[in-house]
Amino acid sequence: MKTKYKILIALTLLVVFGLGAAAGVLFERNIAHRAQRRAAAARLHFPSPEEWARELGLTQEQQDKIREIFKGNEERMKAFRTESRGRLGELRKRLSTEIDAVLTPEQKAKNDEMMRRFEEQRKKNEERNTSRERRDQTPPRQDPPPPSR
Repeated sequence: MKTKYKILIALTLLVVFGLGAAAGVLFERNIAHRAQRRAAAARLHFPSPEEWARELGLTQEQQDKIREIFKGNEERMKAFRTESRGRLGELRKRLSTEIDAVLTPEQKAKNDEMMRRFEEQRKKNEERNTSRERRDQTPPRQDPPPPSR
């Protein structure tokens, strides 16, 4: 009799453990990361030449011209991003200088440490997002570089 109860208890515990593990996996996949999936899906992307060709029924000649337009503007977009990153870096440096002027030396040291930790965390998140984006086969985000101190 006792053996039957031991086996029944062991099987019950095994089933409960298995259901708990399955519920945890389902929760994480479907609920915990839902906000991140929504954010990525909500980002609008400019239509690619292939999307235009498919949706508009473009001829091959039209497709070739649109590809050339994209190629011609690629360098201008790259130059604009480089310029805007540089200007943003200047603004960040100016902001940092103005804030440092208000802080005491002790506060400045704490602020420098706080900003160092922030940058470390941002880099970790960026690496995690980059590996996740590679896994999802989506292009990585291109954030401006952090200000130099």
